[in-house]
Amino acid sequence: MEEKRKKTEALLRFFLIMVCLIFVSLSVRLFYLQVINQEVYQTKSERNRIRLLAIEPRRGDIIDANGQVLATSKPVFNITMSHMDDKKEQERAIKNLADLLNMPNFSVEVIKEKVANHKRKFEPIEIVKIPWGKESTELISRLEENRELLPGVNIVVEPLRYYPNETLAGHMLGYIGLISEEELERYGEDVYDLNDKIGKVGLERVYERYSLDENGPEIGLRGKKGAQQVEVDATGRVIRELPLTIQPVPGNTIQLTIDGRLQKVMEESLDEVIAEVKERFPKAKAAGAVAIDVKTGAILAMASKPDMNPNDFVDGSFAEKADYYNDQNLLPVFNRVIQAAYPPGSTFKMITAMAALASEANLDPLYRINCSGRYWKAPYIKCWKVHGSVNLYEAIAGSCNTYFQYAGEIAGIDKIKDVALEFGLGTKTGFADVLGETAGIVPSQERKAELNEPWVRKKHEEKKAEIEKKYGKLISQAETESEKKKLTREKEQALRSEEARYKVEYNFYVNWKPFETYNTSIGQGDNNYSVLQLANYIATLANGGNRYKPYLVEKIISPEGKILKEFQPELVHKVSLDPQILADTRKGMLMVTQPGGTAYSLFRHFPPEIQVGAKTGTAQTGRVGDNKSKEFHGVFVAFAPYDDPQIAFAGLVEYGESGSGSAGKVAKAVFEEYFGLVSKEEDIKDRTLTSPLEEDIVILE
Repeated sequence: MEEKRKKTEALLRFFLIMVCLIFVSLSVRLFYLQVINQEVYQTKSERNRIRLLAIEPRRGDIIDANGQVLATSKPVFNITMSHMDDKKEQERAIKNLADLLNMPNFSVEVIKEKVANHKRKFEPIEIVKIPWGKESTELISRLEENRELLPGVNIVVEPLRYYPNETLAGHMLGYIGLISEEELERYGEDVYDLNDKIGKVGLERVYERYSLDENGPEIGLRGKKGAQQVEVDATGRVIRELPLTIQPVPGNTIQLTIDGRLQKVMEESLDEVIAEVKERFPKAKAAGAVAIDVKTGAILAMASKPDMNPNDFVDGSFAEKADYYNDQNLLPVFNRVIQAAYPPGSTFKMITAMAALASEANLDPLYRINCSGRYWKAPYIKCWKVHGSVNLYEAIAGSCNTYFQYAGEIAGIDKIKDVALEFGLGTKTGFADVLGETAGIVPSQERKAELNEPWVRKKHEEKKAEIEKKYGKLISQAETESEKKKLTREKEQALRSEEARYKVEYNFYVNWKPFETYNTSIGQGDNNYSVLQLANYIATLANGGNRYKPYLVEKIISPEGKILKEFQPELVHKVSLDPQILADTRKGMLMVTQPGGTAYSLFRHFPPEIQVGAKTGTAQTGRVGDNKSKEFHGVFVAFAPYDDPQIAFAGLVEYGESGSGSAGKVAKAVFEEYFGLVSKEEDIKDRTLTSPLEEDIVILE
């Protein structure tokens, strides 16, 4: 009994000691929390109660040269949801939100997916943005009335990018979209958040965060976020706003060089022409055109077809039009003015003319040659008609292939290449205002050799190796000396045959041939240039040889109206040719629009003080599967007035057949708007397609 009592007392003492230790431990922990770390935990508590909500800045406007708004912002209701620790509570909130929204595209499953895919748990999840309006106001009121059913849901008024003219200048403007992981990493999480929108293409991207210099302040479209302190409850719902607020800084306004009215005329004219041409040539669905200020390089209008509406990429309409935007034949987002390279056709002939006039042959513009309907040397490339005796001016006016093959031969490919490069063909214009500019191709001996020599030589080495391997095995297996000698002779003969084949192939594929000069001289062969390059080349020719860098932005203006940056014309190159050569070439272009010229019908109603210099082109497409004798791109270049050039134009209609019957009509409409001319009723017939027999068609056989 005594032993049992002692055991009980020992057990009680043990429990007493344990209880004391627990109380001491709790007291120490309480002292640590309430005294030593009081400030830390008080701050954490405050942070759980107080949150800092970002206030989106108003993105800067983009306006045309006359102040017409092309891109702006309008208010929208941004409905967001915060992550909740209580998953069942969050699921109930998601279901209630989907029921109250009652939108097909925002079902419970869709909202759940948005929440699940949101990686940054500490940031609100953007569910939907609803444009300001009567219906949206009623919806927001309904959500506010049911706040107790929507824990974690907040509604904030934010600016949304908006393009009031829809497709007008869409390819130039570009669009904004949700920032990607790669962009977030590149620019830094201290600058952007996961829900931010960022310029994706066009001006929206180039001027997203534009700086005057590497270390200078940013003066782009983006602006700077503000911040608002708010008090939230345990569910993350905002209870009230607190006084401390950092106001957002709006983005700066970008003023362009383009004239919105001229842009509209260009785009409408392109639509009309494509509709007309497509009735005869169903492939005619795309086109591009650009007008440039001859004296500065400023872009006055630039349009690519098919249309792209930037709003579709901002308001979610893209999903409904995905088939259109993903059509690999149409490529609506592709800017055909700067990103595509096309054969120039006969619009290249002025380059050949200037090369011949500046060559050692010193071609006299009045020197005549006889056109019998084809060139007199193989491969006897045809002319589109028999011109008879023609000089330089008449050859440009009538687009005589025979004359320009002769001019190309006496100039030589090197001189043609040099002149083309002087006028900016085959090199990027430096037009940094819109991304993705192509360099194009100027044919040359060096380029042909550089492209073809490696594979021709590789093929030759492989053939030799095959012969050595084949006969090496046979010789090793030969049983007699005579058999070995015979096989050795066969091997040497095979190697000689391969060497002969290699020389023939090398000569054809690597060495430049006369027929390639003939093709190049009339704008075919490997000639490929962007529409912008063609326009800049014509502007350079028109102004006497000053090649400017094309530009699209005139000014950057602060929200207060202060001019932060004003862009000036930038002279890139002064053409080295004799000014008289350029004058003779311009004279030939004037004759294109005079009686007998291939574009006379387009401009015959223009007043004498606004004479137009032009050149038509009907270029083989060079595309695989096209009929080279029936399918052509319509190309057209022009400048005006002839005596004091102000505006230069280049345009191309894919499968437009003839230049004057397609892109030429766009030039006419643009010049009429630019010079304030009104078409007469009797000139309406000019809108019909010109017969291909009245145009210069190049068929290479």
